[in-house]
Amino acid sequence: MSENTTNVLLIEDNPIDILLIRELLNKRQSKYSIVSVSCLKDGIAYLQKEQPDVILLDLYLPDSQGIQTFDTLFAQMLDIPIIVSTALEDENTALLAVNNGAQDYLLKGNNTSALLSRSIKYAIERKKSENKIKYLALYDTLTDLPNRRLFFDRLSQAFSRAHRYSSKVGLMFIDLNKFKQINDTYGHEMGDLVLQTVGTRLKYAIRETDTAARLGGDEFAIILQDIHNESDTNAIARKIINTLKEDIHAKKIPFKLAQVLV
Repeated sequence: MSENTTNVLLIEDNPIDILLIRELLNKRQSKYSIVSVSCLKDGIAYLQKEQPDVILLDLYLPDSQGIQTFDTLFAQMLDIPIIVSTALEDENTALLAVNNGAQDYLLKGNNTSALLSRSIKYAIERKKSENKIKYLALYDTLTDLPNRRLFFDRLSQAFSRAHRYSSKVGLMFIDLNKFKQINDTYGHEMGDLVLQTVGTRLKYAIRETDTAARLGGDEFAIILQDIHNESDTNAIARKIINTLKEDIHAKKIPFKLAQVLV
């Protein structure tokens, strides 16, 4: 969402409903940029290239009907708020969609400019709150790395993938041996800066398919997926060791860490 414009993806096959929604939103002082597609397939294709602020979804489309329409879209677009719309006689399906994760529902024929605008505004705000809560539950806020909970979830997924494709999983644990001295000598603020730098370096040292996580304190772990031989693991381990050997500068003070890699 730009500073003044809310980007809306409208997935709707009825030309009259499309025109009505455009007219209702054009009446508002807030600016809306509306892209409309007439089937679920085209909506998904659009979302693979663009990320609107909100999706207005008709539950009954030429290529998908009822709650399946929402469930299919929601499975792929968890981070974008979805508002579903349906006819008055099918309100139960709309309620089911809300129960399954939709932010709101609108009944065709009952919409007003104020109601539609308010529904969009609150849907976006609620989704932002949900995403923040989800982030706090799964990520370490200091380093922006997955936390212990997400690490073990990713590890389970990695083992399942390895079993399915007959590959191996590499697992590394990193402990910063001299980190306590930094905290004791320079304070926790300086220690936090060092941990942030370590987290950033680990992100760049691994592949996109791998996971670097902070387990707590000065302990980190890395999951390496699609490992086929020992040399794959050794190459990444050397890269990690080399990047952590470099001095870390926090407030212009250089620190050299002694890491233990298992």
